[in-house]
Amino acid sequence: MTAGIDVGQDLLSVTADLERLAAEQRQDSVRSAAQELAERIEQNRFHLVVVGQFKRGKTLFLNALIGDAILPIAVLPLTSVVTILRYGDTPRGTVHFQSGRQLGIRIGQLADFVTEQGNPHNVKRVSHVDVFHPSPYLRGGVTLIDTPGVGSVYAHNTQVTYDFLPRTDAAIFITSPEPPLTSAEIEFLGDLIEQASRVFIVMNKADLADAHQLSQVLDFTRRSLPKGLHGDGAEIFTVSARQALGAKLNSDSSLLEHSGFPAIEDRLKRFLRDEKGGVFLAAISTNLARLIAELRMFLALQIQAVRMPVEELRDKIAEFNEQLKLAQQQREDNELLLKGGLGRLSASFENAAKSFAESQVLPLTRAAQIHFEQSRSLRRKELPPAMDRFVAERVRAVFDRWRQEFDASAMEDFRQVTGRFQVNINQLIQEVRETAGHLFGIEIGHLEAPEELAWLESTGYYTDSLLDWGLGNAPLLLPGPLFRRYLLRRVLKAIPEELDRNATRVAYDFRRRLNKSVSAFQEAMERKLDETTEGLRGALHSALERHEAGSAGAEDLAAALSGAVEELDRLQQKVRRAASEQEAGAGLLETGRKVLPS
Repeated sequence: MTAGIDVGQDLLSVTADLERLAAEQRQDSVRSAAQELAERIEQNRFHLVVVGQFKRGKTLFLNALIGDAILPIAVLPLTSVVTILRYGDTPRGTVHFQSGRQLGIRIGQLADFVTEQGNPHNVKRVSHVDVFHPSPYLRGGVTLIDTPGVGSVYAHNTQVTYDFLPRTDAAIFITSPEPPLTSAEIEFLGDLIEQASRVFIVMNKADLADAHQLSQVLDFTRRSLPKGLHGDGAEIFTVSARQALGAKLNSDSSLLEHSGFPAIEDRLKRFLRDEKGGVFLAAISTNLARLIAELRMFLALQIQAVRMPVEELRDKIAEFNEQLKLAQQQREDNELLLKGGLGRLSASFENAAKSFAESQVLPLTRAAQIHFEQSRSLRRKELPPAMDRFVAERVRAVFDRWRQEFDASAMEDFRQVTGRFQVNINQLIQEVRETAGHLFGIEIGHLEAPEELAWLESTGYYTDSLLDWGLGNAPLLLPGPLFRRYLLRRVLKAIPEELDRNATRVAYDFRRRLNKSVSAFQEAMERKLDETTEGLRGALHSALERHEAGSAGAEDLAAALSGAVEELDRLQQKVRRAASEQEAGAGLLETGRKVLPS
């Protein structure tokens, strides 16, 4: 324990020095990141994040873990903002708004801020909500974090979860038997293991499957896990969070044992007792080392620039600006390629939707005729709405089945298109960095670029009422046999219209979702490129300004920058020693895991 405290103090000292150096060099991104790391060390704040696809029971799992029905649960996809559980003597909440304002609330008010029903699409601009509770799991700086479900109908929820991943120290991934692990979950797990040092896999809702079904789902899940989770050897905890919560609320030890919950609780307790400190300090060390290397690169560039004769420096800056023009042209070419790829994807989706709608006309017509015959006992006023409901439900059902099959391939195509753009932009950023390094004779490290993710919202479907014909209730006045024949003809005529209408809407909505999703994705990627070019350009022009102010100013700057680089090198060595001490003292870092950049 003492070794961990000493290492933590060493890293806290490094963050303070790094924050100061970054402020002196006007590198605000490094300064703010170092400040956040310092706060986490001071508070010993460990982020244990609960993640997974929507409706897998993440919130119910958290309630079961702390033994209190404190977080709101509903049938529909619910959690819309990150909810952070912290230790507190009495249950209460604090809402943090994006404006910086805070609001204390009662536990019963949580749903007004963290759910889609109470806060649709986060219209209240909530940043996150802190929930305080006297659970033993929350002692010692541990925070349990409930995230929005990945892949729900609310795309902003998925993005919120992805945005939180870089701050994840360890994660509990929740899945369930129905449906088995999806391609979106597998992809998310691949991203998750890049961020979290430990990932626990929990199969919730085990009580909804019999032993044979559960065994099959577990085998499938193990085979589907990313390699980083050890494939067939992965430990998967099967639980019923619903049973566990009921057992704890009613002090039913037999039901608690039956729920399977004690196994995951024992594992988490051992992890928090024996491994948490090492994982936490390893994560802090990794982030510190990356920030130090980034700041050092900018300082080294300035040193080389300020030591050049002023005319040579001007020539180098002019050459660098020419390279930036080429980079801008390449950026525009990448945007055209992205636009073209998305256009082809949209057209493919539209054609597939139309073809599918045409293929469903005959089977749905036959089904409607059978249902019409089976509904002869209905009264005249009951039959139209009954047929209306039948057509609407069948249209929704066939499109839901189709979308489940087609959306997976559409998403894969979408990720391939955006993935190529991301690779191109990251390569362009690396080329700009390497160009500066080549011009000024410094070594530029490989760009560590976290993945940006763009997700598509799901769509809805609609059908018109069969009575909305512009004739009022006149058809109801026809004699019985004529009315029924008229209604059947109208139903059969409406089926291809409704299928085509929904195919058109699905295609239109797909284009809208493409444009909306890719806009935020593209903006994030290009912001990275802009930050890189502006940072490099700013460093060079700062050196030129000192040069033009006189040789004394240039020499003073070079000396100050060299001193700052030497200090950064000492900080980097301090981080490495701290990581080595922690690894040697606790043996908790994964074998072969690269903690610090070379």
